Amino acid sequence: MSNLSFTTFEIRLATVTLAALSVMAPAIYYLERKTRQECTPHVQTFRKYLAAYSTLRPQALTANASRDFTHVVFPSALQIPTRTLSQFEIHSAMIFSLFSDFKMVPQALGSASAVHFCKETNTVIAHCKMGGKVNGGSEKGRVLVESGVTEWWTECVLFVRLDEAGQRVVEVREFVNSERAAELKRRLEGILEG
Repeated sequence: MSNLSFTTFEIRLATVTLAALSVMAPAIYYLERKTRQECTPHVQTFRKYLAAYSTLRPQALTANASRDFTHVVFPSALQIPTRTLSQFEIHSAMIFSLFSDFKMVPQALGSASAVHFCKETNTVIAHCKMGGKVNGGSEKGRVLVESGVTEWWTECVLFVRLDEAGQRVVEVREFVNSERAAELKRRLEGILEG
């Protein structure tokens, strides 16, 4: 039988090594998961969807939409009906006409990722700041500019469900700041329907 013995230094070194590994393993897992999430086709398609907002072109916004695409705005107290793909393009054109510059920017919470992917539901989720510079050259934008509003910003939480392959946007559930939505509607009363 062999006589196995360790010095105090060797025991301390082993203890420190195990402690370091126990701290590093979750951090490595978390960082690797975040990197893997960003590489999924779902997140890449979602990022293309967000980038399309800045083009101010409804066709760019719906370029990756499925044929059975739907857009739902919450809270339901706003009483905005579910939009089909063609209805969403019309709505987007009206909103885009208000702006000369528009952005939809995910907002990170601390060091956490601003975009989250749930593979079980093929859904990408993000809290976004949205808005931009008002287009005073359009009829609807002029109404805002004349009332002293040259920029309009609000926020939303997007739940964007994609097909299984992550290539097509199937559904967008947009939880908007209802107070800001109601304010915009009031400011543009009679213009939005036109």
